[in-house]
Amino acid sequence: MKTKSQSKLSFVLYEDRYPPRFYSIGKTKLRFIIYGLPTLTLISIIILGMGGIYFKHIERLAEKKEPAIIKSLRLDKQQLTSEIAKITTSRDLLQNKLSQGITKTTGLGFLSLFNQSAGRKDLTASPEMKLEEIELSPNSSNVSISFNVVNMTKDESRLTGYIFVVMKGGDNIQVWPKTSFTDSSMLVQFGNGQFFATSRFRPVRADFRKIPGVSNYLFKIVIFSRTGDLIFKQLISKTL
Repeated sequence: MKTKSQSKLSFVLYEDRYPPRFYSIGKTKLRFIIYGLPTLTLISIIILGMGGIYFKHIERLAEKKEPAIIKSLRLDKQQLTSEIAKITTSRDLLQNKLSQGITKTTGLGFLSLFNQSAGRKDLTASPEMKLEEIELSPNSSNVSISFNVVNMTKDESRLTGYIFVVMKGGDNIQVWPKTSFTDSSMLVQFGNGQFFATSRFRPVRADFRKIPGVSNYLFKIVIFSRTGDLIFKQLISKTL
């Protein structure tokens, strides 16, 4: 009884107009109320405060990142809009060419190897590109010519088109790319050339079969636009 009484705290409560009331509470519960509850409250406040700081940090990071995402999306939209405008311009140009039909145009006689396309024009009088670092690299079986197609547009706009290299050695003529000729025709379609797109320069290397006993070679570089206009031509003479 003594041990049991020592583990409890008893008190009498007196109130006006009410009879006295007797209460008893365990010392363990009392310690919890006095020490435990304030400690738990303090820990909860600390956890809530740290959680608030963490989520505030996440919110700030999201605010910093959001403008970058919006900027990226805006740039993507501008690029898509520009590409759509270019495609629309090319479509209109092709429709205009097709409406003109195939006509014999002066100044393009040297293109007899190439299939005539509708409304083709010769725009080589004011080319927007040039060739640099032209080199000839022969070996025992092949002759290779390499060069850079350099963009010369004033606003450095993107150049696109199809490249052909015609090599003449003796009585032999070869055309690069090797897939230039179709199976059903001896004429070259302008769209069978090596496609390129560049804002600065485009390196090109064309390989040909070496002709025995021939040391003098002529190379003709011909470049068409994506719509079939002749936009560049240059004749190069090389000796092994």
